[in-house]
Amino acid sequence: MIAALRELPKRESGLSLIELLIAIMLTGLIMTLGVWMFVTGTHSVSLAQSIDGGTRQASNGMNQVARMIRAATPNPLANPTPGNPLNAPAVISATATSVQFYAYVNLSGAESPVMVAYGVSGGILQETQYPATSNTAGANGHWDFGAAKPTRNLCNSIPSGTVVFRYFDKTRAELLPASLTTDTQRAAIASIQVTITIQPTGAANAVSITNTIGMANVG
Repeated sequence: MIAALRELPKRESGLSLIELLIAIMLTGLIMTLGVWMFVTGTHSVSLAQSIDGGTRQASNGMNQVARMIRAATPNPLANPTPGNPLNAPAVISATATSVQFYAYVNLSGAESPVMVAYGVSGGILQETQYPATSNTAGANGHWDFGAAKPTRNLCNSIPSGTVVFRYFDKTRAELLPASLTTDTQRAAIASIQVTITIQPTGAANAVSITNTIGMANVG
């Protein structure tokens, strides 16, 4: 019996085919899991950076728009009609996605106003300034404005159809853009609510900042 057992072939050292296949499968599973974790982590970091960038961009844009709106100032009429207002209203035009107004800010050390326009074009909130060129002598302090300076892009990735500007009177009643077509109607604007919405790349939700800005120099 012992002699018969000795004659049985001895098992060679190493892995069997089944063990080798299992090892390959486990190695592949571990590698797949590692790649998935790397890709997920990279995407999360990229998404966080995109959201942070959108938030910073919206905040910076809001600061600039608010700064100019706070300084909105009426422009004296060159030849006012007796019995009528002496000034043109601070707001020149007002829609849901654009606004244009006069602002008295010290941009270069000179005591002169600037005409400012904000509008959304191709998903970009843009600012255009028109510096004052001269003060008409003997004409009620009226200011004229020259050619536009280069347009400045403030915020990108604004979703189409977003309402950026809303208008309110002194009683906080909303004034719809459709009813702001005349000087008298626009003269009633006492504050402007600005909403800057940015859709960060890859993010499910947009970043939105809203601020209601009063115009201390109006009225």
